[in-house]
Amino acid sequence: VEEGGATALTWGVFPNREILQPTIFDPSTFLIWAEEAFSLWTNMWLNLYEPGSESYDLVETIRDTYYLVAIIDNDFASDSRAGNLWDAILKVGKVDV
Repeated sequence: VEEGGATALTWGVFPNREILQPTIFDPSTFLIWAEEAFSLWTNMWLNLYEPGSESYDLVETIRDTYYLVAIIDNDFASDSRAGNLWDAILKVGKVDV
């Protein structure tokens, strides 16, 4: 997505039916949402557990080491195995399907 641009995305696409949930990806909105989502790890979830407990440490680890990403592949339906983004993600994540 070019800086300042937005990309149309679709979810819930089924044969012979309208798109059930159209949406738009806007990079600036995504960054604001990501900041808000990660602040919840500190402001909400950590308050549920005692400092030093396994649960507290797990939430802290997730907050400090995980990334929120948006992946847009405009050729997701391609039959080509070469350069398929989904296959590359599974390979990096060492996931077998």
